[in-house]
Amino acid sequence: MLTQKDGHPAGETTLRRNARAGQQYGVQAACTSATSGKTLSVEVRSGRPGASADPIATAEIPCDGTMTVNGLGTLPAEQIIVYLQGDQSDVTSAYAIVAPTSSLPAGR
Repeated sequence: MLTQKDGHPAGETTLRRNARAGQQYGVQAACTSATSGKTLSVEVRSGRPGASADPIATAEIPCDGTMTVNGLGTLPAEQIIVYLQGDQSDVTSAYAIVAPTSSLPAGR
């Protein structure tokens, strides 16, 4: 898996890897913030050159320090990119991992 800092001013990190056809995927994510009730959005997009910037799948994560797991369903058998979106001005840490559901812990 390739990890790449994309240079975006919000400090987004994208992770790239090809999804497999017919595989069920989920996202394990967490973030922390000093602002009560803050959330971020995890967006999964196609990594194909020229592909639409519209998300293929999304999930909301609360920034309360709790790890969450959400199902994403199947993804296209192609390269995907994972983005953390939203106001990150007071987010002290955040991560999102997209993986086959069988390799993720049970969801919250």
